[in-house]
Amino acid sequence: MRDTDLVVALGCRFSEFTTKRWTLVPPEADLVHVDIAPVELGRIYPPRVGLASDAAALPPLPAPSETVSSAAPAEVVQRLADRDGLVLIQDVHTFGHWILRHVGFDRARSHYGSPGGAMAWGLPAAMGMALARPEERVVALSGDGSFWMVAQDFETCVRERIPVVNLVVNNFAYGNTRDRQRLAHDERYSGVFLDNPDFAAFARMLGGYGARVTRDTDLPATLDDVLAQPGPSIIDIVQDPMEGLASGLTPPKAH
Repeated sequence: MRDTDLVVALGCRFSEFTTKRWTLVPPEADLVHVDIAPVELGRIYPPRVGLASDAAALPPLPAPSETVSSAAPAEVVQRLADRDGLVLIQDVHTFGHWILRHVGFDRARSHYGSPGGAMAWGLPAAMGMALARPEERVVALSGDGSFWMVAQDFETCVRERIPVVNLVVNNFAYGNTRDRQRLAHDERYSGVFLDNPDFAAFARMLGGYGARVTRDTDLPATLDDVLAQPGPSIIDIVQDPMEGLASGLTPPKAH
């Protein structure tokens, strides 16, 4: 924050606590300040642009212009499956159907999954595997819904130096439930879409390594870069919110 050249503040009144006793905002930074109370604009810091507005009335941020298909992660997972000295831990996620259909595993003790279908199993299992088999690199493959249930454990990875690589296939949804609501309940969606942050920034905030991918072509090189890092990391693989089941797979109809 102290090194930034632009601050966009939505509803922030620049109190003692939010500014670390008024030391966080660089005096040379341009400030765009939005607050519902006009009296707050310029009261502490003079803004370059001041907007008296309800932040909720602002237009939403644009969605990513490009996203990653499910075919590209399936290809890199096959690369991981073929790589000696690497263990893949598979969480329960919508992308799992693509792995079952398109990825083959030939090396013993190289692929582990949750047979009971328990979401959020991936990262904790990968942490235990990394501690038990430190001579091998452990990669956890999760969806964004399952990863969020245990995301706080990434801080443990950083603190305890557990070098788990997390591939988060991020479709901003509980994909399995979304597809059931789409196909079996006439698109009556309820509680299935997520407003996720940037998982790569989340990793960096906690002291790990983070990378974000929004194009198929960038994924292989990003994976190589992340695997070269010594510590825990997250690759945020951004997908369309409706990306999900492979073709020909449909959940049962509701009765």
